[in-house]
Amino acid sequence: MRVKAIMMPFSKLACISVENTVEEAMKIIDEQGLLSLPVVDGQQFVGVLSKQFLFEEFFRNYTGTREEFAQRKVMEFMKTRIETIGENTRIEEAAAMFITSKVRFIPITNEQNKLLGIVTQQAVFKEYQKIFGNKHNSMAIYTYDIRGVLGKICELIAKEGGDICNMMVIPTDVMDLAEIFLRVEAPDFERVVRALERHGYDVRDVKYNDQK
Repeated sequence: MRVKAIMMPFSKLACISVENTVEEAMKIIDEQGLLSLPVVDGQQFVGVLSKQFLFEEFFRNYTGTREEFAQRKVMEFMKTRIETIGENTRIEEAAAMFITSKVRFIPITNEQNKLLGIVTQQAVFKEYQKIFGNKHNSMAIYTYDIRGVLGKICELIAKEGGDICNMMVIPTDVMDLAEIFLRVEAPDFERVVRALERHGYDVRDVKYNDQK
């Protein structure tokens, strides 16, 4: 399957122009719950603006006021060395790119560098989910210290009578935050979820195997 079958087309994208201000960009990011935005000049793809990079730049390097920073242009902070793909790229290739990089989406462009749309990690994952089925309970856990907690999570699930069938660790654009997706077999899956929450884990997107 090609990425054009699962891409979000340009007409439905939230984009930002090189001439927009940081304030305007952050308004779109916050209102739509995004972590980054494609930056365009017309429909020409020119880069990506990351919420994380803006925060890092302001708190670590900027010496002016918040108001002054908000009026700076997007072009000053966008990343331009972004790998793009064509609409006929296979989904497997896009999945491999997500594994080797920390991006949340991949821009899809034509030969003239016109932005046709994007393919997201979520879209690729959902396609693989269709392939591998949906027979197990599942959940997502968000954590900052992936190395420190992964073993503890597995141990806790086993202690509550659960067996992990599949696991996927997905990096995000927010500092060192990672999303751990788990499929679990358990006599009492709700008990497993409650135990994780009692131990302070941020458990989301809980789905039971009888849900469609």
